[in-house]
Amino acid sequence: MLDVGCGRGELLDLLRRHGVTARGVDSNDAMVQLCRARGLDVERDEALRFLERQPDGSLGGMAAIQVVEHFQPAYLLRFLETAHHKMRRGAPLVLETINPACWIAFFECYIRDITHRQALHPDTLRYLVQTSGFTDVDVRFRSPISDADRLPRIASAADVPDDPRMATLVGVVNAHADTLNARLFSSMDYAVIARR
Repeated sequence: MLDVGCGRGELLDLLRRHGVTARGVDSNDAMVQLCRARGLDVERDEALRFLERQPDGSLGGMAAIQVVEHFQPAYLLRFLETAHHKMRRGAPLVLETINPACWIAFFECYIRDITHRQALHPDTLRYLVQTSGFTDVDVRFRSPISDADRLPRIASAADVPDDPRMATLVGVVNAHADTLNARLFSSMDYAVIARR
């Protein structure tokens, strides 16, 4: 298993605890040194260059957690195509990123980081993974927005039975709140999971 952009090595630690052989690659020398000091197998390199050096069909799986939003579009396409060649048939691919379709995620997380290059809508990343040759492509949403941060509903229409106009207004306001919550206040992150 390869962890691309492994950072401090949290995923590598988790995989090691579960008996999964894994290695990481990261372009940040401080992160690489931190991982190596903890006995993790990590190489300092740029993601695509590292992948290109691997033998075809040699990787038993690959994860990139909060990484692909840092890639330019052309680089991302080359990264996915190269990953497809370097992974074994049936190997899992996991790409987690910020959900720009969620208003809070986009404005509170995505645009705060000046190293982010490309916001990737879930449908877009799913499509790119599919067109790179991966199969069984699925999108899973993570980190839902808490109820405290969502738009509240007002009293139900049943709470105002003596006033049909007020009941209609309550229904319309609640329907709008539900629509906005579903569109703007959904999940902070998502993962595209696929198979080679």
